[in-house]
Amino acid sequence: MAGKFAEVYGIAGKVALITGGNRNIGRSIALAFATAGVTPIIVYRQDEKAAKQVCAEIAALGVRTGMVQAELADVDRLKGMVREIEQEHGGVDILVNGAAIRPNSKLSEITVEEWDTVFATNLKAPFFLSQAVLPGMIRKGWGRVINIGGTDAYWGKVRRAHGVSAKLGLVGLTRALATEVARFGVTVNVVVPGTIDTVRPRPDWYPGLETGFADRLERIPMARLGKPEEVAQACLFLASALASYTTGQELFVSGGAFPLVRQPLEEYGPEEFKGARR
Repeated sequence: MAGKFAEVYGIAGKVALITGGNRNIGRSIALAFATAGVTPIIVYRQDEKAAKQVCAEIAALGVRTGMVQAELADVDRLKGMVREIEQEHGGVDILVNGAAIRPNSKLSEITVEEWDTVFATNLKAPFFLSQAVLPGMIRKGWGRVINIGGTDAYWGKVRRAHGVSAKLGLVGLTRALATEVARFGVTVNVVVPGTIDTVRPRPDWYPGLETGFADRLERIPMARLGKPEEVAQACLFLASALASYTTGQELFVSGGAFPLVRQPLEEYGPEEFKGARR
């Protein structure tokens, strides 16, 4: 059973494919869509237990769901996955590219393999998944592609050259696709979360996590971390009929931290770079 506001969103019965939908922001997006009567299909790479738990939560709402294991770097697998969903559910109406990796690596230590791995997940997969689902959306004359970006892509971040580059590339992809498919009734947008209170599977990739990112709070006008549910609501809006004339846009969910406040350059700087400014 969809939530009481499902008729406002106007997307009941649609099918959403959500990468990284088994945890954190992706999980919240899947649950938010379910309240609007959407069938969420959870794509996960590992942690099958978490994916099953999300599907159970969705099923408890009386909404259909499904889960698919996939390695996002495998383009053939992604295309096959979309074909399977088309056969079982009639196609993908909403694509949310939420899966991403963000290694914390010194500039001098980023290898070709690590660079390629980050781009494969953060940019290559969103493109080829979009390429796979867009023909079906165009045939129907309706579709939504929602990419999940990050504020680091705009102000930069040390030890994240590959991640920042890929995420800013995702903004470019959003604009390019939006321009190309707008006339077919398909919108493409990017939601840009700030610092969100989530469970990090690799704490070593997130300097400041041990203190709850306390120092960042000073630069967030709302003086708190964001919640995954707040990002999910932004995605639900962009997927809904309420955003039918919104495309090629970046919707920031950052508590005012961007673009209002600029991050200090010295934050989490590698020791070898400290004191190097002229």
